[in-house]
Amino acid sequence: MSTAEKPWPPLIIAKHPPSWVKSRDHLLTLLMWIMFAVMLETEFELFFGAYFERWGFGDFDTEPNWARFFEQLTPFLQVALVLIVLLLVATLRTLRRRKRGLLLPPPVPLGIAEEVRRAGMDEVALRAARARRIVVVHISAEGNYRIEAPDLKIRPM
Repeated sequence: MSTAEKPWPPLIIAKHPPSWVKSRDHLLTLLMWIMFAVMLETEFELFFGAYFERWGFGDFDTEPNWARFFEQLTPFLQVALVLIVLLLVATLRTLRRRKRGLLLPPPVPLGIAEEVRRAGMDEVALRAARARRIVVVHISAEGNYRIEAPDLKIRPM
């Protein structure tokens, strides 16, 4: 099957999964939804409590206690604030470093003799490669260079 024929998302699935795997997946999904509902119990009471009381499901305390809510939320807000401040500091330092880097003069280009010595090729081949608009440079594990151009093959010395 080619890459274009594979369905998205790329899931690894068995053609015929065992029934215990399907049962396990259904059970885990149900437990996660129940846990999600328990976590949102207060929000359900706040937004739907009036309706539940009218339908006779009990007495719900739907008065929000904002002071207690923000008191319990304070540590999380402090951590978020610290992370935002650290992000801003890192951003400002990066912008400052970039600005200072752009003010520096460009580096002196390597002379042709130094570049030939580093590449391990002759000067004629390097000049021919530089004259091309598109070249592909292959560097072996030993550090040898091989330059390919569409109509030119240059081998190292």
